[in-house]
Amino acid sequence: MRKPALVLGALATASALLAAATACGTGGAADSRTGGTFTYAIGDEPETLNPALQDEHTDPVTELVFRGLTRHDAANKVVPGLAESWTVSKDGKDYTFKLRSGLTWHDGKPLTSRDVRFTIDAVKAAAADAPRSRNFESVESVETPDDTTVKLELSRPFAPLLDALSMGLLPEHALKGKKITDASFGQSPVGAGPFRLATFKPGQYAELEAFGGYYEGRPKLPKIVIKYVPDDTARLIQLTNGEVDGAHVQPQQAAKAGDVGGVRLETYPTADYRALMLNFKKLPVFADKRIRQAMNHAVDRDAFVKSVLLGHGSPATGPLDESPYKAGGAAPFTHDPAKVDELMKAAGYAKNAQGLWAKDGRTVRFELSTFAEDSSRVAILNVAATQLKARGFDVVPNPRPRDWVRKNWGELEAFVVGWGTPYDPDTSVYGPFHSSEALANGGSNYGTYSNPDVDKALDAARETSDPAKRKELYGDFQKALAEDPPFVWISYLHTSNAVPDGLKGPQRRTLGHHGYGFFWNAEKWSWS
Repeated sequence: MRKPALVLGALATASALLAAATACGTGGAADSRTGGTFTYAIGDEPETLNPALQDEHTDPVTELVFRGLTRHDAANKVVPGLAESWTVSKDGKDYTFKLRSGLTWHDGKPLTSRDVRFTIDAVKAAAADAPRSRNFESVESVETPDDTTVKLELSRPFAPLLDALSMGLLPEHALKGKKITDASFGQSPVGAGPFRLATFKPGQYAELEAFGGYYEGRPKLPKIVIKYVPDDTARLIQLTNGEVDGAHVQPQQAAKAGDVGGVRLETYPTADYRALMLNFKKLPVFADKRIRQAMNHAVDRDAFVKSVLLGHGSPATGPLDESPYKAGGAAPFTHDPAKVDELMKAAGYAKNAQGLWAKDGRTVRFELSTFAEDSSRVAILNVAATQLKARGFDVVPNPRPRDWVRKNWGELEAFVVGWGTPYDPDTSVYGPFHSSEALANGGSNYGTYSNPDVDKALDAARETSDPAKRKELYGDFQKALAEDPPFVWISYLHTSNAVPDGLKGPQRRTLGHHGYGFFWNAEKWSWS
């Protein structure tokens, strides 16, 4: 068993990492063998641990601290969570949930139906401040006839509701009289999940302790430490040196991580794609869909999978490739230089002396950025810039620090974006592609993409419960997206997590953005 350690402080260099490990170890190898701490390094840190303020991509800490009425199983199907059962009316507008008996919050207060009502009402009232408020717009009323019964009345059917209710419930007693955006709650949350938050040091780590009052019983791991190490190389160094027990590793690092003694790799498929997001508000040149179509034909997706992902992924054709709702038929975009020329000439462009497409003396010039700390995205950025430039697009690669990006989404001209969840298709596509979710409205449509046909299909699919009809509607959506692409699609990722050989319990399933979901059954993990 590898030595678990908690390293305090932001770590920038290998020497600092080693010095901190020497000074701040939490115990020896025997601790883990007898049920000690599991310390795990991850690159992405959420801005808040409040589940209502996260946009579908629930990070490991929030996932472990909170539970919703529903949750997802190994096949990503909706199953009971804090609600032990529910019924739905034939018209899809009335839901009745029965909570499990004896539920408690981490602070010992009882969890009742009033907390469910508070959560839904608070998220709705927060509107754009709470990205998931869009999931509860159709909820007209929440009734609580007793402590364990909740009745929801909808103004219209909302097919993804059961999926949406997997969002962690919020405690009324901890937030009453406060805004849902309360920063103190976002850093010191009270949940009802299998682990309670003991310590949170932003930029450093979150320490979680097993919760004895969890409805499935106390987890077997007494403590989990999630350590925030944004630099990919630093994570690998810490894993190699035994400063952490496990880590999320990039495809380029998987082989090295697998060679670390006492460690095995858990590699799972994901619904997490990479694409080039285009900012329509910032650059009017993107208004011509022929340019965007041409760019999609200019990239060689197979080359990305082979050279950047080292086989740990697959070419992306759209946002639902890993969904049962993926449209059939041939891929809408193939690597086709001749098609690029045809489309660009039709748009009125001609190659200039530098071999760049130009019109009225102006090239299709834009800055392509991404998180500078994410080596995989930077590699995708560089290959994409090279491929596009070779086909005549004037691309300027410029990775930027993560903190800068988060504060300046609207200033980005193009960005190597990541998105995708393995759950209901609405969670993957409504936020980034519906016009009502534009960045200026507080939504996650960062490029301000707008297409009436896309909006129509997405809205109709939300109100349709029949799977066959929904598949047809999502087919219409994908057809419209292929005709008028908001992104340049690149690839889907496989995600790798290095864990100790002695850790039992991680179960393979399709994961989400950033590989989130790896801890979905962590309450059942144990040391061998």
